Amino acid sequence: MDGETLTRRSLLRTVGVGGVAAAALPAFAQAGPAISWSAGPATSGLPAPDPLVHLVNRITFGVCPRDLARAQELGYEGFIEEQLQPEGIDDSAVEAEVRARFPTVFMSRRAIETQERLHVVAELKAATVYRAVFSRRQLFEMMVDFWSNHFNIHHLDGPAAYFKTFEDREVIRRHAFGRFRELLGASAKSPAMIIYLDNFSNLKSSPNENYGRELMELHTIGVESGFTQMDVEEVARAFTGWTLIKPVGLRSQRNKFLFNPAQHDDGERMVLGTHIPAGLGIGHGERVLDLLAGHPSCARLIATKLCRRFVSDQPPPLLVDRAAATFTATGGDIREVTRTILLSEEFRASADQKLKRPLEVVVSALRALEARVSAEGMETLLSVLFRMGQLPFDWPPPDGYPDVAAAWGNTNGMLDRWDFALALGWNHLPGVEAEVEELTGGLRRPDRLADHLAERLLARRLDAADRQQVIRYLTNGGSVMGAVSLILGSPYFQWR
Repeated sequence: MDGETLTRRSLLRTVGVGGVAAAALPAFAQAGPAISWSAGPATSGLPAPDPLVHLVNRITFGVCPRDLARAQELGYEGFIEEQLQPEGIDDSAVEAEVRARFPTVFMSRRAIETQERLHVVAELKAATVYRAVFSRRQLFEMMVDFWSNHFNIHHLDGPAAYFKTFEDREVIRRHAFGRFRELLGASAKSPAMIIYLDNFSNLKSSPNENYGRELMELHTIGVESGFTQMDVEEVARAFTGWTLIKPVGLRSQRNKFLFNPAQHDDGERMVLGTHIPAGLGIGHGERVLDLLAGHPSCARLIATKLCRRFVSDQPPPLLVDRAAATFTATGGDIREVTRTILLSEEFRASADQKLKRPLEVVVSALRALEARVSAEGMETLLSVLFRMGQLPFDWPPPDGYPDVAAAWGNTNGMLDRWDFALALGWNHLPGVEAEVEELTGGLRRPDRLADHLAERLLARRLDAADRQQVIRYLTNGGSVMGAVSLILGSPYFQWR
């Protein structure tokens, strides 16, 4: 797919709104208080939404009528509890559609490697976006996205193009709400991770430190834990021989994890001040994983990142402490740590403190409009996400896509968001269709229509000045499609 297919110029030209809407959108989007993230938490400065709307907006990929109605039925804590138990939510219809549209996502190792490489890549990316839009297990999909970034693997890194499909299915999705140690162990043995961080070339005679370094720095204890270069070297030696049955060469179902004793340094070692005896074989790596997953710095790193994801760019220290304590007390139970965060007062008070990243902007807009997406539409959406800078699994470094407003709130990023809002509102995204003109509810008076659209798309009211801009646009002959574009491009829709 050509990521440059959808450019700002082509979208504005295709939309054909040259006059009122194209000019009004940036003005309206900038009408609220200036975005501020230079000091303190990022914040929109907008009037706070209803707590239930904040909850749905934060633990799903965006408010949609179905999920908001479900939250109103269950109540605040009831909706959290239901989303924390995705196995109890019937998502069979969505999964059947994913299987029909993107069959490689479910293929065996032997079958998938008979497919064309870029086709496999495109189907996993598309399935990821499709599930984010349509799944009823929204918090689960949010956690899948979180762990995919935490254990980031660049999709186009050689054989990882094939192996990432298994990694998504067997590592991330299987363990997204399990215990962190099990997720960490599955990641360490994932062929995609072994390829991406070069552990297939980590040999007794020539240790490769790449995986060992990122395992500590990014996956577990973090740079502030004080690990040394000696620790990196010792951890690398612990994972010598952790390789694949056939580490290079595709078209073979034999690309699976293998511990090769002949390539393992089986001597004793010291990691983070802990002695690990000789002669353990594969147990050396397992002991290191135990040590890292149980380290206080690991509890704090995971708690901090989860609080940053769900609460604020600068996580509240006391909440991080409580989440880390839950991690330690439960043996790294991800579900329980998430529950601690979502039921906190800090979470309740954090409305509009997270700027949506591009994936969230695109998915939340589709959800708000209850849009239909064809096969052509999925290609369009992947092109849009490429242009906006957050195509799934497309971040080359191992640290994953940034999760702070400062990384996404630049001028080009804002222009891309407005372009997307215009194209979607005017139904000019090929293969993506929303019944925009049906959103009027039969209302014609500009003031009533402005209020109705705000409630329908945002589930909240606009403040007086912003409301007046939408009314003025409608009064001056603006269409409902243009008004929808204004709201989707506004600060109200960019924050969560």
